[in-house]
Amino acid sequence: MKSTSLELRVLLGLALAFAAGAGALSLSLYDTRDQLRRVAMVIQAREIAEGFTMQSDPARLPKSHAGGELSYTLYSPEGRVLWFSDNLQSPRRLRLPPDGARAPLLRLPIYSGQVVNVAAPLADGATLMVAKRDVLERQAIGDLLHAKLLQSLVMLVPVGLLALLLIYWMMRWTLRPVQQAARFVQGMKPGQVQPIPTARLPRELLPLAEAVNRALENLAQSLANEKRLVADAAHELRTPLTVLDLRLQKARTDPSPDWQAVDGDVRYLRRVAEQLLLLARQEQDLGAGEAAPAAASTHLTRLVREAIAAMLPLFEAGSRSMQVDLIDGVHCQGNASLLHTAISNVLENAFHHGQGDVLVAMTAVEGDVIRLTVADQGPGVPSDRQEAMFTRFSKARPGSRGAGLGLAITRKILRNAGGDIRFLGSPHCELELCFRSASHGAVAPGAIGKQN
Repeated sequence: MKSTSLELRVLLGLALAFAAGAGALSLSLYDTRDQLRRVAMVIQAREIAEGFTMQSDPARLPKSHAGGELSYTLYSPEGRVLWFSDNLQSPRRLRLPPDGARAPLLRLPIYSGQVVNVAAPLADGATLMVAKRDVLERQAIGDLLHAKLLQSLVMLVPVGLLALLLIYWMMRWTLRPVQQAARFVQGMKPGQVQPIPTARLPRELLPLAEAVNRALENLAQSLANEKRLVADAAHELRTPLTVLDLRLQKARTDPSPDWQAVDGDVRYLRRVAEQLLLLARQEQDLGAGEAAPAAASTHLTRLVREAIAAMLPLFEAGSRSMQVDLIDGVHCQGNASLLHTAISNVLENAFHHGQGDVLVAMTAVEGDVIRLTVADQGPGVPSDRQEAMFTRFSKARPGSRGAGLGLAITRKILRNAGGDIRFLGSPHCELELCFRSASHGAVAPGAIGKQN
């Protein structure tokens, strides 16, 4: 297993926890032998000091017990040494017993050495310290603990191995849904994108699976958009390419070829290709699921005036006028170049497919939604065809000029900038563009249709 394996990480974590527990248990059992020695000595000391007082004759105290030599030190209630036995060069240290019957939960290990020294409280308040070289007890307790330790190790090794095998099996069983999901993804064929089944996945892995499914959904949408774009482009460019091919074939034999027509066909193909690339980029941004925030605000009023100024010579050449009613100093969010393209597309649509004079008016609703209406005097689009006009290669009149991409590009640009576009239900052709104010949040797609 690699270092990134979940199984190895869990097994290492459990092994460390097991080692820490074993270490804590070993530490707590470290002075068990000395504790047992002291407990046994306390029982012997109390039995020896039974009925003994400060006035009692020290000679009545036994010099040995259970094969071990005894020594004594008598302390007054005030803690002064009254006497100590002849087999001691100096008195034993006074160690008063702890208060209460229970030993403390947390204490330092006790090491008694070769001699155990315990206190035996007397009835008159004095304390008799009883010390013993407990060779037999120490040997017996040590042998017993050593035997129990070996028995525990003999049982612990197979039980530990069995526990590791059980944990490993449980890890395999727990991660089986993950392996099934991996095999499901590996079995996907090229061009076939399906979400990962999440019914049997562990709860902890659901966020990852759901995030992957969202990414797969975006990928499937992008693939579908690209397939549709390629198919639509092939369909739309077939006729212009055929016409251009025929003109070029004719130019080979015609002494006076119509190069102006050839140049017009090339410009048309170039514009369609540029529009298709722009539309593909906008659809890719929109497929991310949210509008891309603009780093800085755009001066919308100036942008609209620049787009109008660029189109004004065409309107004047066609003996058509433009009426403009804008609000000064309005800023919106979005890329200035892309927004200029969107506004220009709407103005070009009004020039090439509309009739009469054109009115461009700007209004602000509740300070957060900026509306720009572009209306001409031509007939409006039927209500059942209005939404279809924002799909690629859609035209109100088949055979009319253009590729039918302008309004589709405009909607993508505006929605990526947090706005939208729609047809108004007026007798004439009237489009309403919605922009997001530079100081407010995005407008949900379709929201502008609910505000009139």
